[in-house]
Amino acid sequence: MSRNTRLALRSVALLAAVGIGSAALGAAGPAQAAPTAGAQSQSAGGGSAHAPATHQAPGHSTDFVPTVANPTTATAEELAAATAAAAAGKGSALPQAQDQALAAASAAGGRITRNEVLARAQSWIDQNVPYSQTTYWSDANGKYRQDCSGFVSMAWHLPSSSANNYGETTWTLPNFATKLGSYDDLRPGDMIDNISSHTVLFTGWADGGHTVANIMEEAHPGTNARTATYTRSYLSSNGFQPYRYNNIVDAQPTGVGVYRPGEQVFYEANRSGGVLGYNRFGVANDVPLMGHWNAGSFDTVGIYRPSTAEFALSTDNATVWVNARFGNVGDVPLVGDWDGRGYTTIGVYRPSDQTFYLSNDNATVAHTVRMGNPDDIPMVGNWSGTGKTTIGVYRPSDQTFYLSNTNDAPNVDHAVRFGNPGDVPIKGDWNGTGTDKVGVYRPDTSDFYGAGQDSSAVIFAMRFGNPGDQPITGNWG
Repeated sequence: MSRNTRLALRSVALLAAVGIGSAALGAAGPAQAAPTAGAQSQSAGGGSAHAPATHQAPGHSTDFVPTVANPTTATAEELAAATAAAAAGKGSALPQAQDQALAAASAAGGRITRNEVLARAQSWIDQNVPYSQTTYWSDANGKYRQDCSGFVSMAWHLPSSSANNYGETTWTLPNFATKLGSYDDLRPGDMIDNISSHTVLFTGWADGGHTVANIMEEAHPGTNARTATYTRSYLSSNGFQPYRYNNIVDAQPTGVGVYRPGEQVFYEANRSGGVLGYNRFGVANDVPLMGHWNAGSFDTVGIYRPSTAEFALSTDNATVWVNARFGNVGDVPLVGDWDGRGYTTIGVYRPSDQTFYLSNDNATVAHTVRMGNPDDIPMVGNWSGTGKTTIGVYRPSDQTFYLSNTNDAPNVDHAVRFGNPGDVPIKGDWNGTGTDKVGVYRPDTSDFYGAGQDSSAVIFAMRFGNPGDQPITGNWG
């Protein structure tokens, strides 16, 4: 729940139980067929489900004349000389007013979360922004040059104006960052930079051995903004260095809370086990959900209605922003960032055949994978620390979590036994390292326990809630 909504929580709690914010879900519709790739899900109101807010109206290119011969790799000295020449009348005048972004969670040059960095980068990939050193792209992210260093400048939300040719350069980007000791220290949203030639945005490792890096980039003329992979050996042999933006916000420890079914109220806990905030959302028998539905910095509420296989997701903890029907009655609802795009979308697990169906747009299936045994409980989390939410199961018969680092194969990359019979499995980044770990909620004592990475050691414990509550976890801020 974001800070700017907490003052409204008490009034929100007075909403009528029959509705969800200002938009109530419709009556139960016909049973849905199994989701299939390419099949459109319908909302309860009969229209299409809303797409995530990061899917903006398309931007556009504008030509400009660079002040230096190579705006991609110009040094600070070359940029300063060009500015001085213009000021002395030896070149065209350079307006100094900064071009402000149209809309963003962060301020230009201010603190920014890794989720927002990745979402901004992904928006150019979604729009197929073409490479160019002499045009800038205008959209909700602001105005940024369409080359590799302009792309990273845009993703980091650095100041942009005609004075710096609409973005920093491969030489000047390190002035806004700290060089890391090793490629192994890289985290999603960091930069890999060769100051003389090219820079890319790191999004995660493709393998556990850290030999292949997943990246986003504007590569060269004739290509569009894209995802790609670089081998570690290529990066090393070609002089690429790892950097972290100085104003990036690293992961915060996951918060815990409870959902009280009898009241349809979400209660979030502070770090000391007190009530940080609460609000009412949904109706009786709904299943509580938490996620950053529009790439915001904090998680907000949602529900799944089992009787109609409908999701209702809120970005303000009050009104319905996404209303989508997905899967079949009897499925188990899931939410996650399945491809590391910077925002949370929906999915389901079908117990009858142990199959996960995961959507990147709250409508169609992006991943279908079968994993687990009958009676397993589905678990999803950022198990690899790459920013992607991937699948897993919890087996109540042996209190063991079996977790995969991919959504495309039922690999068991982590197996952790934790908890007691009767515990409810949960997940969270209990120590703020950027990687989800397993945990349990003990209903008879209202106790939360979080484990270390691939460990049965307890590194987090808190008592919160009442008997009959359901556990929730998320980033409350």
